[in-house]
Amino acid sequence: FFKLTGIIPEAEAIEHTKAAAKKSYGMKRDDIVQMNWKAIDLGANAVVKVDVPADWSNGVDEGLDYPAATHGTKEQQDFVNDVQIKVSAQEGNTIPVSVVARYMDGSTPSGTAAYEKRGVSVAVPVWTPDKCVGCGLCSYVCPHAAIRTVALTDAEVAAAPEGFKSVDFKPQPIDGYKFNIAISTMDCLGCASCTNVCPTKSIEMKPLDDALKAEQKYFDYAISVPDKEEIINKFGAATVKGSQFKQPLLEFSGACAGCGETPYAKLVTQLFGDRMYIANATGCSSIWGNSSPSTPYTVNKAG
Repeated sequence: FFKLTGIIPEAEAIEHTKAAAKKSYGMKRDDIVQMNWKAIDLGANAVVKVDVPADWSNGVDEGLDYPAATHGTKEQQDFVNDVQIKVSAQEGNTIPVSVVARYMDGSTPSGTAAYEKRGVSVAVPVWTPDKCVGCGLCSYVCPHAAIRTVALTDAEVAAAPEGFKSVDFKPQPIDGYKFNIAISTMDCLGCASCTNVCPTKSIEMKPLDDALKAEQKYFDYAISVPDKEEIINKFGAATVKGSQFKQPLLEFSGACAGCGETPYAKLVTQLFGDRMYIANATGCSSIWGNSSPSTPYTVNKAG
């Protein structure tokens, strides 16, 4: 920074920076101080000028095509369409004061992260039903709630979009019910935690292409069906398998791919989410818990 800006002479800036490093690490070993000094020298000497192509000055902003929200509560739709889409497109400066005034108390609607559908992962999980034993571990470890285990009635399976996958429960079928692993390809961040934990390798990471993007409709349908209390109770709401048939109330957060915190927070919402409050100290949990402009904490189907 000081080398490029010239606010103070480079040599003087390096001298002060090295003094700060010695103050911070001088109580440790001298070799640690020397490593920091070496890093400072390398940083100062590693600056490389990159010439920007002249034709970049004529670049045209193509804009970002975010689909308008057409489902959910009116409060959610208004916020997504009037605020969230514009902020996500880096056009927040076009939001009029009259819209900002609606949210002047700092509150925003729950569940708006579900509208972003970022599609940022280059590889997403693909489920192979015949190898799956239905343990629920993939859903359990997913930091972003992009994988769900879903129980569907025979009627719900019949009403699903063409190509929807479902299988009998294992090890014993359950009369009148089928099992599905629903994967939100557009919400996945590609951490592959699901593939690492799968005991039968029935989840594989494959490159995101148009065919896999098209499978988003299967996830959207699967999470629209009601939770099956009889299935949850059969396996136990406080077990790994049973808990994953409950809707998570933390989904599609702004956490880093493979986050180690959100699987715990997500699980807590599955166990107690309809009767809990969360008090947050600032830090990672306040960032993934409300990365502006969207909110990943959501509500159950009863509101």
